[in-house]
Amino acid sequence: MIIAADKTPVPANVERVKRAFNAILWTPSTSLSVEQKVRDTKSIEHANDHERDALAAALEAWRGVKNKLESVEKRAPDEVDVDELKMLVLRGHTIEDAINLLQKPLVDVETHTKLETRAHEKDLLGPDILYLKAIIKRQDDQIVRLLSYISELKESLHLHHEKLLKLEDKLDLIQSQQARAIKLDKEIRLRQKEIDRLSGELARSRRTNKTLNKRIKKLKQIGKTESRSSVKAVTIVTSFNRDAIEAADQQFGVHGTAVLLEDASGGGTAAADVLIGKSVRAIIIKNEMSDAAYRRFFEADIPVLPMTELPLELFGGLMTVDKDALDHAIKQSKKQMSNVKQFEALGRLESLIETYKHRRAASSQRNG
Repeated sequence: MIIAADKTPVPANVERVKRAFNAILWTPSTSLSVEQKVRDTKSIEHANDHERDALAAALEAWRGVKNKLESVEKRAPDEVDVDELKMLVLRGHTIEDAINLLQKPLVDVETHTKLETRAHEKDLLGPDILYLKAIIKRQDDQIVRLLSYISELKESLHLHHEKLLKLEDKLDLIQSQQARAIKLDKEIRLRQKEIDRLSGELARSRRTNKTLNKRIKKLKQIGKTESRSSVKAVTIVTSFNRDAIEAADQQFGVHGTAVLLEDASGGGTAAADVLIGKSVRAIIIKNEMSDAAYRRFFEADIPVLPMTELPLELFGGLMTVDKDALDHAIKQSKKQMSNVKQFEALGRLESLIETYKHRRAASSQRNG
């Protein structure tokens, strides 16, 4: 009898359902709020928001007609169908008019004689039969409306299906575009990673080339200086440690050269071994060197020469030393080291002889 809505104005779908059932449309004065829907339906089980909204609309409509329907039930005569009476009242009839309509015969009986002579027609044309026929006609009309509604729904379903197919095609296109975009983005990231790697290598190569160019320029300068005069270039090492030695070696090269230690005080045997491993020709020092480092150079037969004993000078931006003076100093130092080594060897030999004599004497005393 009643189709209830939760919104104002009423959606088109609700209007179609109402027409299909020839029902009474109930709408709220204003759209029901979510808070009211939740409050009204919290004690009734429902599966989703759509069911909740439908329940809330039905409950609100029931509250609107409850008093009127209860009044109909109290005043309805026994011979009148209560549901039919309620329907007439809800459609605008007063209770009295509705009762009179349902109690009034649908066909007038002219004479008692006519009823007797056509008794079998009376059974067919009596108020009950015609009343049922009226109900059937009303139901037939409703069936026609329902069929029309079904036709509308089929057409709407067809349109939705076509729309769904278009959306699926659009989705496939978007997914294809996204797949290409993802693939392209991945390729770009890989290429960018390779570019970053190559850029790093290029930067390192440039730094190496810059260092090598400096070294080549310096070596050429050294070569020109040594070829045009009777001097020898001296490689300067700022500190007596591994890092300073390696830096000087990368920049100028220390193999087979005379090395000037600007500060020899901080180095030990480890730093000395680095220079020994590079086969330096001689070590020139400005200040004192540790005994351990000095001893390691002594054992490797590498002269350690005081700077004050050599004619060092700057020539063309290079520290140089007179070749003859350097050769003479190295020769003299090696001769002194040789003498010291011979003296030490002789001392060790004498010590061994004295030890041997002492042991022989002690042995003779025990035997005697």
